[in-house]
Amino acid sequence: MSRVHLFYKEPPSLAHPNGWRSSPHCLEDRTAAEGLRDATNLLSGRSAAARRTWHIVECPGEDCGVQR
Repeated sequence: MSRVHLFYKEPPSLAHPNGWRSSPHCLEDRTAAEGLRDATNLLSGRSAAARRTWHIVECPGEDCGVQR
């Protein structure tokens, strides 16, 4: 399995007129990314989880410079 990046986007709002994109996290695989996504949704509550569109994409390389 290969490393992946996990991040989410939120639509425009009063606080973020152009929308919001979280900082990406580099994780060891898709299973770890899905676990972090699910835990984040659980902790942030239903309304925040409903606004978010999650993205899991392949990591461009071992030294990608993204938070691990």
